[in-house]
Amino acid sequence: MTENARPEWARRLQAERVARGWSKPAMARELWSAAGQRPNAKQVESLARQIRGYEKGRHLPRDWAAAYAAVYGMEESVLFGSVDGDEDVNRRQVLGIMATTAAGSTLDTEPLRSAFDAALPPEIGDRDADEWERVTIGYAHEVGWAHAALLRQELAADFAELTRLLPTSHGSSRTRLVHVAAQLAALMAITLTNLGEIRDARRWWRTAVRAADRTGDHAAASLVRGRAAVYSLYGPSSRLTAVEQAEEAIAAGHGAACGGVVSGFAARAQGLAELGRHDEATDTLTDLRRTFEHLPEAVRKDQLSQWGWSQQRLWYVTSFVHTLTGNLAEAMHAQDQALLVYPKRSWQGRAQIEMHRAGALLRAGDVDEGAGHLVRVLEGLPGKRRRDGLLRQSALTSLRLAPSSAISRPIIREAYELLAVTTGE
Repeated sequence: MTENARPEWARRLQAERVARGWSKPAMARELWSAAGQRPNAKQVESLARQIRGYEKGRHLPRDWAAAYAAVYGMEESVLFGSVDGDEDVNRRQVLGIMATTAAGSTLDTEPLRSAFDAALPPEIGDRDADEWERVTIGYAHEVGWAHAALLRQELAADFAELTRLLPTSHGSSRTRLVHVAAQLAALMAITLTNLGEIRDARRWWRTAVRAADRTGDHAAASLVRGRAAVYSLYGPSSRLTAVEQAEEAIAAGHGAACGGVVSGFAARAQGLAELGRHDEATDTLTDLRRTFEHLPEAVRKDQLSQWGWSQQRLWYVTSFVHTLTGNLAEAMHAQDQALLVYPKRSWQGRAQIEMHRAGALLRAGDVDEGAGHLVRVLEGLPGKRRRDGLLRQSALTSLRLAPSSAISRPIIREAYELLAVTTGE
């Protein structure tokens, strides 16, 4: 393509980049950042190649238009101007991506699929809603089990696609897709918490709550609030804030025994225990058990998804509350029961229960055995699993139960040093 034939928007993209002194890889990193993502080297390289095509005018960067506008601080309409012939643009976009894909097999294939979707006018209906609900169920069974960094990328891609579909949906199909969006946002928040990215997780929880409220479904509104309250216990937020979130989840359930309400009681009991309000925590544990008994059977038997609330969760909360309140016999009984019912593949939950056991031993004054148990559990996990945000917070909570006179003990220092090394890996 000659310089005169190159579209004005393509020349503008290049001029703005050059004016800022950015290479194409640097530009790629800026675009990924504007999209709220942290790319790996391959993704940066892939997008840099696409930027070369954008600046030559081979195809309009529709998927990256908003990111470009954010990076350059310009309106999309100013940056890209008026593009005549949308069908021709879509055709050239597909052909351009196909040509680039043929030239290098390492190119990310997602832009090709997205370009086709953009070229095909959507007709959103119940079949689309059915498919998206199946997608969400799949994620709910993967989050907490599969590699969190990979899940973050996949969730982001699907959430972006769902966002593009929503403006063209109507009626009950739209409500169902908004409900899916609430669940995907919540699953993204959980995944980010697992990665230790607490601030980003908070933003996704806000999106999840907003979407759930738009559905008019009290159970959905309660569920995302309840899960948000539980996961807020794994960050630096005030435990008073966590308790308030928990109470909002309980209220949103309108008195029903559902996953959101039981999660609310779970978060309230744990938050109060950490605040030292032990009698209130124990009373809330009673409310939790009562609600658990009235849950729908499908929810109580669901051990494998993020939306289930089975015996393993009940024993987990019981273990946590009794460990912090000093009811050590009850705590260790709950830990034994939890390990019996947790699925073998639930490495995260089982390891957290072992952190509770270490905390109970420390609370009982058995410093060497408690801290030693914690160290052994951490050392027995692969490095990637030791970096899990939930596991690390559980370990730190247990270490804080050691007597103040034991802080200088070598085994305590070793435990803290191991956690510090784990963070930096």
